[in-house]
Amino acid sequence: MRGLIVLIVLGLGFTAAPQVHAAALDGNVQATAADQTRELLSEGVKLYRVGRYDESALRLRDALLLEPENRLVYEFYLAMGDVLLMKMMERAELEPVMKDVLRKARVYQSSLRNDPRYIRLLIEKLRASEKERLAATTELVAIGPIAVPHLIERMADTRQDDYRVWSRMVLTRMGYRAVIPLTEALNSTDGRLVASVATILADIGDTRALPKLQQLVTDAETEETVAQVARNAIATIAATAGVVDISDPSLLYFQEAMRYFRDGDQVRDELIANESLIWRWDEDAQPRLVYTRVPRYSWNELIAEELLFDGMRHYRDFVAYHPLLAAVHAAQDVEARLRLRLAKERTDSAARPEETAEALQQRVDALAEMVDRVGMAGPSHLYRAVQQAIVSERYDVASYLMTVLRDRWTADADALLPQKEEGLMAGKAGTVLVAALDHPEKRVRYAAAVTLAYLDPKLEFFNAEKVVPLLSEAVGEWGMQAVLVVEPDYRHRNTAREQLMQQGMLVFTAGDGFEARSRLNETPVKDAIIIAGDLTPSLRDEHGEVIDVPEQTAAGMLEVLRADPRTENTPIFIALPEDAELANQVQTAFDGKVDGFVSKPFNGVEMKGRVEAAIGDAELPQVNREERESISLAACKALGVIDPVRTQYDLTEAAAALTATAENRADEIRIAAMTSLGHTGVASSIDRITEVYRSQAAVLATKPAVRAAFLYAIGLLDPTTESAKDILLAALQAEEREVRLAAAKAIEHGATITDADRYDYQVQQRLDVLGAGAGEE
Repeated sequence: MRGLIVLIVLGLGFTAAPQVHAAALDGNVQATAADQTRELLSEGVKLYRVGRYDESALRLRDALLLEPENRLVYEFYLAMGDVLLMKMMERAELEPVMKDVLRKARVYQSSLRNDPRYIRLLIEKLRASEKERLAATTELVAIGPIAVPHLIERMADTRQDDYRVWSRMVLTRMGYRAVIPLTEALNSTDGRLVASVATILADIGDTRALPKLQQLVTDAETEETVAQVARNAIATIAATAGVVDISDPSLLYFQEAMRYFRDGDQVRDELIANESLIWRWDEDAQPRLVYTRVPRYSWNELIAEELLFDGMRHYRDFVAYHPLLAAVHAAQDVEARLRLRLAKERTDSAARPEETAEALQQRVDALAEMVDRVGMAGPSHLYRAVQQAIVSERYDVASYLMTVLRDRWTADADALLPQKEEGLMAGKAGTVLVAALDHPEKRVRYAAAVTLAYLDPKLEFFNAEKVVPLLSEAVGEWGMQAVLVVEPDYRHRNTAREQLMQQGMLVFTAGDGFEARSRLNETPVKDAIIIAGDLTPSLRDEHGEVIDVPEQTAAGMLEVLRADPRTENTPIFIALPEDAELANQVQTAFDGKVDGFVSKPFNGVEMKGRVEAAIGDAELPQVNREERESISLAACKALGVIDPVRTQYDLTEAAAALTATAENRADEIRIAAMTSLGHTGVASSIDRITEVYRSQAAVLATKPAVRAAFLYAIGLLDPTTESAKDILLAALQAEEREVRLAAAKAIEHGATITDADRYDYQVQQRLDVLGAGAGEE
């Protein structure tokens, strides 16, 4: 096979110099750098074979110092074979240089395998000798999905039946990696090609092809011959996979789209196998099956979107598509925005081009109108989209959707929320919003409370009494500790959540390292992370072999977290297994590498004590601090939009939490909190507010907007105290118009101000404008 690949590389127009022996190079100043590189690489292998490993490493390093083209190193790789080179890398003396050799070879191999000319030449070899055909087949299978369009075109060539046969064999051997592009090829108008593709999909036996195949069967425009082939393919796949109900293609599309939206081990495996490609059939293109490489982080949502639009195109009366599409659109937008925020603070280089701030900004810009598309789903579908996001544990998406629902005209709350006496009603779309007030995840509860505050409906709805208490809790959320627990056992995971929440902590959970990365992307605030020491690999390839990626194990996850700017300084703990012997092994392996250990079954008091002891002065990235305060800010603003005159909410319940924000908080939060505090009308808060105002007079003098917010609160709470009056008199003479206006408005709002006090204000502020406008110089 290696000989065939070399011949094809040469056939692409590249030239390779013949092998040169050392004797021929002695004293030959005309020897090229390429000749020298080949000789040094050859010498390196010879020295390895006689056990002179240090000298072998030096020769190989000398070869790389000549900066050879990657093609040349790839030729060396083909000549020596992967087995030999991997054995060489097992030697400690050779490992560093062999990594560099293999890296250069694989870079060239990757570029070669992406070259259409190379793929077409391999396909030509399918008609050659049996040995060449076997080698070409193996290489085409290794190339994977991007070879599918070229193989499909050869299958469509009615003049060459042998190509069709061999192309079909290659695609069948490619297996599950070819399923998504093959399924897209079923959109061809060529009935013979569609039948051939359906037969290949039957041979592969992958259930992902079922929605499209079943749609072909039910489509009146499908030729009967093609429909029969599709029926046979469905029966074969169903029998292979043990699928029972495949009668409703509209439901099959929905179920597949939901699977991609929810993500998981299988979807991540597909992402790797399909190289983050999205496929579309275009009759005017050549080849007609075209692909676009998309950001890896959005691949699953984009696949779900393709399935939903395909389903809606054929089954427009299936209403469940619309809520899921809204959730999928929301997921795309929120994912890109969160990643951009993190990228802007990143101090190291991005691992992939799509993770750079520039690439993410480009994606965010492209998605600028996505929120419009989400809103276009309409109220009923949006409520159900929230439900699907919550059930799928996509809490970031649920929060985004609830943000869209804050528009009173969109939400139609008075019609769609359940009345107080009705309780939770499945027939009312808005039930999900009031039910979310009781959700175990605080993020969901807070988002629901904020949304219901913005809606402030006339309807007395079920659970309304929980809105203000939840907002009050959220106002103080900035001081709560957030902990991420990575635990594969759902029982231990649930116990950890319950135990830590009882200790007043905000808890995020993940079943594996991949889900943990998603949780970090959703909400980067993490004061501490607890990882199960017995975390075991769950992601496997098509042969059932474990895929070697760091997120699969506790040690690998620790390495990933320490390299991430968001978590490099975050305290990390290892949860010890219940088995004493295994726990001892895990503790020995991680001793000195983490901030501590916790035992199973989880105990909230123990975990909180260890977390608090380790947090200390741990420095969080700016994005974490911003995320932390955004919860409090959103709650403060929500309390401020409630109409204190007509609302059914009892705003007085929020007074204490809002008063506590007066000191040592971000300016934006204090401004929103003081506005909302004034609306509560709780006069007993005035002494604390005036006390803070006086103690921070020097600071507030430089922050007119914050000072104006304090004055607004004073005017609505009680402007008649001596401290309040002194503050207002001084503020009326401030340099900034904003402050003077706020003081005047406070006096205007103060219904209990006496006429005597009003006289004092008027005297101090009397405008001497006798001569203004007289027209005399």
